[in-house]
Amino acid sequence: MLGLGLEVTSSEYQEEFTITDVSDLSLWLQNGVGVTAAKWDDSSGNNNHVTQSTEANQGTVSGGGIDFEENDSVHYDFTSTIAIGENTGFCLAVVVDQETVSNNTILSKDISDQIQILNTNKIRFRANDSIDRTTTFQFAETPFSSGKMLIMLNRTAGVTNVFTLSKNGVELTPDTDTSVNEAAGENPFGFDINVLGSRAGNSQFFDGKILELAFWSKGLTRTEMLKVNNYLKSVHGL
Repeated sequence: MLGLGLEVTSSEYQEEFTITDVSDLSLWLQNGVGVTAAKWDDSSGNNNHVTQSTEANQGTVSGGGIDFEENDSVHYDFTSTIAIGENTGFCLAVVVDQETVSNNTILSKDISDQIQILNTNKIRFRANDSIDRTTTFQFAETPFSSGKMLIMLNRTAGVTNVFTLSKNGVELTPDTDTSVNEAAGENPFGFDINVLGSRAGNSQFFDGKILELAFWSKGLTRTEMLKVNNYLKSVHGL
């Protein structure tokens, strides 16, 4: 199910906070830090850098992040796979600046494990545990149109997990009439990620800039989400 009540207020922001203050950080592609066309260093301390040795499939450094061109098949591979177990929480916080918005894959491993901006009003999370499990967060409006934005997707642990999806620190509520969320948004299945900017490295390429990305192998508390949202909004002027 979707959790409600996320509202970011500046009074809850701590000036000294940074991404690494939240435990269980698996990956941090920090804006402007260790980023080249061939490699983006992991600032989480886990050395899970993302790399692309094929020059034709490399993006360009722009705005402190990577500019992906879908027609050039730009994507990056992780140094090692991040695995999220069944009934385990996770959190993705990503700042993007989209150009065209169609099947923009942010993270994936194969065709069944994927976090993707499907179009201007849908985000898709796919997990594979023997059979394909898909949850689509669908909206009557178009919150994911082109331009710069902070998207945060959080899943709590447990069989009856709770998803929270926000844009620029404001929680989004899927349209109940058109949502195709499986089991009312519940999707506690395990999944893996080891590719940035493409579905399995060979299709559904991201088109636009990924400016910063952090991924935790746990669901964040409301307080942690507020701090992360405020930190990234401040860094990126959102």
